[in-house]
Amino acid sequence: MRFHRLSILLFIISFVFFSFGNGMLPVTDPVESNYALTAKEMVQSGDWLSPQIYHVYWFDKPIMIYWLLALSYTIFGISDFAARLPSALFGALTVVLMYQEMRTISNRRLLSIWGASILGTSLMFWVMAHGIVTDMVLVFFTLGTMAYAYRGIFEQQPWLVTLAYIFAGLAVLTKGPVGVVLPGLILIAYAIYMRSFDIFKRLFPWQGILLFVVIVMIWYYPMYQIHGQAFIDGFLGLNNVTRATVSEHPDQNVWWYYLAIFPLASLPWTGVIIYAMVKGRRVYNKYKKPFYPYLMFWSWGPILFYSLMATKYPTYTFITVLPLSVLGAIGIVLLLHPNKGVKEKRFWCILTVPAVFLWVVYFIASFFVKWGFWYLLYVFVITGISAIIILQKKGKRYLLPPVIAIVTICISGVIIYEGLQPLVVKRSAAPLTPVIERFNGDIYNFGGYKTSLVYYSGKDITLIYGSNMRHKDSDWAGKYQMPKVEPLTVREQIVSGEKALIIVPPNELETFQRSNLFNLVNFVGKVREDAIFVTPNDAATVKIRQEGPADALWEN
Repeated sequence: MRFHRLSILLFIISFVFFSFGNGMLPVTDPVESNYALTAKEMVQSGDWLSPQIYHVYWFDKPIMIYWLLALSYTIFGISDFAARLPSALFGALTVVLMYQEMRTISNRRLLSIWGASILGTSLMFWVMAHGIVTDMVLVFFTLGTMAYAYRGIFEQQPWLVTLAYIFAGLAVLTKGPVGVVLPGLILIAYAIYMRSFDIFKRLFPWQGILLFVVIVMIWYYPMYQIHGQAFIDGFLGLNNVTRATVSEHPDQNVWWYYLAIFPLASLPWTGVIIYAMVKGRRVYNKYKKPFYPYLMFWSWGPILFYSLMATKYPTYTFITVLPLSVLGAIGIVLLLHPNKGVKEKRFWCILTVPAVFLWVVYFIASFFVKWGFWYLLYVFVITGISAIIILQKKGKRYLLPPVIAIVTICISGVIIYEGLQPLVVKRSAAPLTPVIERFNGDIYNFGGYKTSLVYYSGKDITLIYGSNMRHKDSDWAGKYQMPKVEPLTVREQIVSGEKALIIVPPNELETFQRSNLFNLVNFVGKVREDAIFVTPNDAATVKIRQEGPADALWEN
């Protein structure tokens, strides 16, 4: 397996791009904080086998993301940068692996550079590379699974298919059964489409299957030995079967959900991707290249698969960014090929309009936010559009793809620093930490729970049921492991002399006013939009910068 020297430069550029600003991005609710807190408790407890949150075992996801986060915490300390490091690192590794495998399969360096560049600068990939989630790690292992499986099939090298099984095993340690089930279904469907029993047979080398089982059993077997049926019910039952059959968010359960995500997630390269999907068929028919139908099955298979599932999340089809990036590179080649007779005006529309659209959206959005110094963004947008016009007029269209990639990287850096950082802070409970750190008593969230506050403060926080607890008695009740209590119980504790601090989000304020707790506590101020209430004799222990008279809290 040849290592291409350009891969080192691509890794450095990608890692800097994906890690830039991560130290300024606090852990957000409701998703990131679950992973961050679980890994923190893993480090503090010394138990690196059984994930736990709020000091209770839970089986929401397999172990890989927690191991990576815990390792990052151990090396760099528990910090925002360390929490976001695994996704940044695996984002850079994915870009490198994309370049490596495209170069090996196509033997064309420029095509491979474009594929890696499209992947690294696609909107959704850039977002996920900064997130504290499993998806970026899964994408890396999925790329290894699909790329080595394809090479093993057509190079007739069983060891490559075995390598694909190793990546699939690591994917199952990252996301669960879907790490092997979905790639397996795609590969089997592709073999049926190609009408090749030889392809089908090459998919099942005994060495690969054996190594896959060994890798998976490293964690799953001891977990079953320790936790037994509770692990099966929690992991396979609730977090796999229930997700597939019962919608966690019924309002999102529409058939076109992922079709709407695809064109936005692929910006600024949506045009060339769609162009390759349409025109690639003609190339396939002419040259009988088996890679085009492989990419199409890889692209549309996850969309179909997850469209049939009851629960829908924007990140479920994130793995499609891999084949779509390859298609985008192919689309650029088809557009730039001098023998294809592509008109200048048509090229302009297909390649540049989606990029300009994304930049202009950023430009316009800057006028609707109350934070950020946006003049550098304006400079980059105007410069990028001007460069596109000049290059188009001078016929230097081969320079357009790198210009689009570079300008997108520059704009993304501004968005991270001036736009995303304040927005992420709004979705995090980190600003609440100084408010509760000196309070010596029971701390509650009313109606909505802020796991990130537990992560930052290290304090135990209890959820008081409010009007928004729609999962209280549903199929999803087992997903919420935080300490919970009824309002009446809290009232009895306060009446008996217990100290209490209650954090009330704005959407639960009206419900709290009507509750039997309201007359027992005093309003002491707000932190951002959250109202803070404390038992009367303990208000002096809470220091909050007052943002207005207390009476204003009850207007309207």
